[in-house]
Amino acid sequence: MIRLAITFLLASCCFGLASFAGASPPPVEFSFCAGIGGPTAPGSLYQVPLTEEIIKASRSGFEDVRVFDGADKEVPFVVIENAPPHETIETYPLEIIGYDRGGAAAVVVMRLPEKHRPIGIVDLDIADRDFKKRVRLSGSSDGKNWSQLAEDSIFDFSSHVDVRKTRIEFPSTDGRYYRLAISDVGQPSEGQTNIRLKYEGLDFGVNGVEKKELRILSARGSTGNTAERHPVYDQRVVPSVAAKADKDGNSVIVLPGGVPIRRLSFNVANPYYSRTVQLYGSDTGTEDSYRLLASGVIYRFPLSSERHEERNALEPSVPKQAYYKIVVLSRNNPPLEISGLTLSWVQQNLYFIALKEGDRYSLCYGNSKVRRPDYDIVNFVNQGTLSRHSYARLELAPAQPGTGAPVALRDRLAGMEKAVLRSIVVLLVIGMGTWLYALMRRTGKH
Repeated sequence: MIRLAITFLLASCCFGLASFAGASPPPVEFSFCAGIGGPTAPGSLYQVPLTEEIIKASRSGFEDVRVFDGADKEVPFVVIENAPPHETIETYPLEIIGYDRGGAAAVVVMRLPEKHRPIGIVDLDIADRDFKKRVRLSGSSDGKNWSQLAEDSIFDFSSHVDVRKTRIEFPSTDGRYYRLAISDVGQPSEGQTNIRLKYEGLDFGVNGVEKKELRILSARGSTGNTAERHPVYDQRVVPSVAAKADKDGNSVIVLPGGVPIRRLSFNVANPYYSRTVQLYGSDTGTEDSYRLLASGVIYRFPLSSERHEERNALEPSVPKQAYYKIVVLSRNNPPLEISGLTLSWVQQNLYFIALKEGDRYSLCYGNSKVRRPDYDIVNFVNQGTLSRHSYARLELAPAQPGTGAPVALRDRLAGMEKAVLRSIVVLLVIGMGTWLYALMRRTGKH
């Protein structure tokens, strides 16, 4: 009898677990489904943008996203982020072949190796600290006829603040020769206000820091322009934030998550600052559950009376978290006046191939039972080959809640609990009965 009861209990548990099996549940068992609008043609590739609502409601990596046709059959797809494909960046040494200190600027002439790809970046290796210079970069294919490529500033305040810039960016060019003119930042003209700000021992003046000759140890040219390789972002704008002070006087901001963060931008009203920002993430939002994800420095300081150098964004590249906590370290300074934030992530697009003429498709998401799909389409439609395909864009209709997944999951769990409880009661009754029977037999003998 006891063996029979145990067998019944195991069968009940196995039956309950088996009810969770199934690789492709129907659309009704997903939390949400949205119709994919527009007519389709068989064999054609289509793009569907994935909105913030889909990113928040689906599992990490879009494991529970599915596309279904009009007959509720699963349709293969691939999700590709809207970012340029990885490009190998090559760096070449720039040989210094000329130097002239005459006039108001020092002029350095440099040359690339004979074999090179077009470059869009020049990095200078400068040994000095605490300087601010104006630079003009020109390019030439023969070393005689020059055209201006960029006019920028290079500077270093690293003795006091972790701020240094010795990179010059410009539209890519295949010229072999480059001429760099370096001059001091000019004095303010008559009538201009002579601004001088002091911040933790560092003197920010419109007249610049101490003028000095720079020692350029070496120079390098790199292919491409970083500005041209930026991905396309979707974003969530937080127009106002409520920052609280912790026990150390740091500003703490807690935000709901649900989306990954590739860029975190701040709207700051202060005229000058340099602060370390720490980004934490949590799955539950409890105080002891946050873990450090990334940190960086944001700053703003006057480079001249008309121009300010600033960096008000971090690029942490972290997966989505349920909650985010931002800590701005104040040290001995007053808190920053942060008026708003922007959370940005790389735009995600779904691609699928229509199978039937004029068929209607739907995109469903939100299901804890399904696993990440493995489709053949990823082998020939991917980030490296997408530019060679032609495709049409389709928009999503408003999502409708499903009636299957959340309710069915709760009902199945409740059913399993009842079956297990019944089995336990049956076992207890059988066990008690067997024990009483054995006890009565022993009592009868005495």
